[in-house]
Amino acid sequence: MRKNIFLLTVIFLSAIASGYAQKKSKTDANLVGHVTSNGIHIPFANVSIKGTTIGTTTDESGHYQLIHLPPGTHTIIAQSMGYRPKEEVITMVAGETKELKFDLEPDVLGLEEVVITGDRNETNRVESSIIVTTITPKLFASTQSVTLSEGLNFCPGLRIENDCQNCGFNQVRMNGMEGPYSQILINSRPIFSGLAGVYGLELIPAAMIERVEVIRGGGSALYGSNAIAGTINLILKDPINNAYEFGINSGFTGIGMKNSGTVANDFSVHLNASLTSADNKTGMTIYGFNRNREPFDANNDDFSEISTLKNLTLGGRVFHRFGYRNKLI
Repeated sequence: MRKNIFLLTVIFLSAIASGYAQKKSKTDANLVGHVTSNGIHIPFANVSIKGTTIGTTTDESGHYQLIHLPPGTHTIIAQSMGYRPKEEVITMVAGETKELKFDLEPDVLGLEEVVITGDRNETNRVESSIIVTTITPKLFASTQSVTLSEGLNFCPGLRIENDCQNCGFNQVRMNGMEGPYSQILINSRPIFSGLAGVYGLELIPAAMIERVEVIRGGGSALYGSNAIAGTINLILKDPINNAYEFGINSGFTGIGMKNSGTVANDFSVHLNASLTSADNKTGMTIYGFNRNREPFDANNDDFSEISTLKNLTLGGRVFHRFGYRNKLI
């Protein structure tokens, strides 16, 4: 009998303590505001408390809300891709709602970018112990590069060379070493085989790439035996809103060249579409790319220096976010 009374007392006290703890966790210390840059609201920017896992993202209008924060002085960080992070110190009091606005500066030089290729952990670019060269979509757009191979030509220390005019394969040469000695990753995973690294450089459209991280130098301990000359990590785009993009690109080779064959046309079409849920926890992206390149004879000897290329690429990405740090792709 005494044993039963003791157990009931323990259960009753545990229930009271649990209810008190839940009541105490609702501090009603709320923080609201928005994130802008030059007067323009930034959607889906990250706003978090430094040193904790408490955070959120701004909505499509650039506004955010953090509720039931622990009372005390906190450092709030606002950051978004393409902008320099900004920190603000604020003191939260239970039962009060405060407003905190952020005005971010564009990161023109890309010094505040976060890279993951150096040691497989997210690290600020200027703090990384390994030199990481980043290729952004701005470079692909400014150089009219429609595929990965064309964009890599403008990266320091890399060279794309065409080694066969019959089959049309090209390879990336890094530190003077041939293509098989360079490891190509997709989202930090060694999906590319040695053969795909030769023929696949022209099959990946630039429109599906968020950025390219390049490390020149050996990295076999991290990325496998192929990472002798260096590592090329392709970070693909994640859907952040409901949008679509359609583009047409056409170029001509041989205009104004004497003693050459006919002018060759290079025509490509790309289509990207993204769809996200209202809470931004689930998203899907679809990519489509079609390219038709005519052969080009530079010296009019009936042997083409640039071979024919007909390419159709289709791809997609789906993700679901279970929590602030848990994501399934």
